Order: sequence, then structure tokens, then C-alpha cells
Amino acid sequence: MRGSIAALVGVFVVLFAAACGGGGDTRLSREEFESQANAICAKYQKQLDALGTPSSIDEIPDLVEQALAILNKEVAEVAALKPPTDMQTEFDAMIEASNNTKDAANDLSQAAKDGDRAAVQKALAEGNAASTKADQIATQLGLDSCKG
Repeated sequence: MRGSIAALVGVFVVLFAAACGGGGDTRLSREEFESQANAICAKYQKQLDALGTPSSIDEIPDLVEQALAILNKEVAEVAALKPPTDMQTEFDAMIEASNNTKDAANDLSQAAKDGDRAAVQKALAEGNAASTKADQIATQLGLDSCKG
């Protein structure tokens, strides 16, 4: 289970790092978007890596809380970017996967608090599925640093 939890934290990185919509009126070029998004993802990946992995189910809620705090900052920075028009559909799909991962993280935290191992496994499976989707989209978008 320890590896699965670490994988789910990685899922959060991927999904939240790359899955945020833009603001402002000026769209970035593909190269600018890739460069800026990858730099943001790399910065926050270091922070997430520093969290480590839990050694018991009791440590999961705290780890998830810390990971989500980092990821929310990451999302805010990536959300300030505006991808090129031809990347918007994929970017929007990544946002959806990101939201699914956030939901799975909250479910994981609650299941761990409740000591419900079956629900922990279900949340991990849902998070991993969302991560796989986000990884595929990140590859399409050229966001290699945003993959888990």
C-alpha cells in the first residue's frame, strides 16, 4: 500500500500541475506554454517529492493535506497561463482529470481517517485512473515535467 499512496501523491502532481485553465486575453505560443508549464511543474514536483511516503494508514490524511496545499499553489500558477487555442480542448480534459484526482484525494483522506482500507484502495484506484489519463494528455501537450 505504501507504494500506491506514493503513486497517488504523484498522480496529484501530474493532474494539478498541468490541468489548469488560463486567464488574461493573450494566449501563449506553444513553446512559451510548454516552457512555462514545465517550469512550474518541476518547481512543485520538488516540494511534493520532499513529502515522502506514509508508513501507515494513519499518516495518509496529513500527507494528502500537505500535498493538496502544494498542488493548489501549483494550480494557481499554471491557471495563470493561457495555452494556444489548438491546445485548449486537451487542456480542458486535463482540468477535468485534475478535478477527479482532487476528489479521489479527498476520498482517500477520509477513508484513511475512517480506517476503511477498502475505501482507501478504491480512492487509490480512482486517483491512478485519473493520473493515467492526465499523463496521456500531458504527453500530447508537451508537458513532460507535469507527468507523474
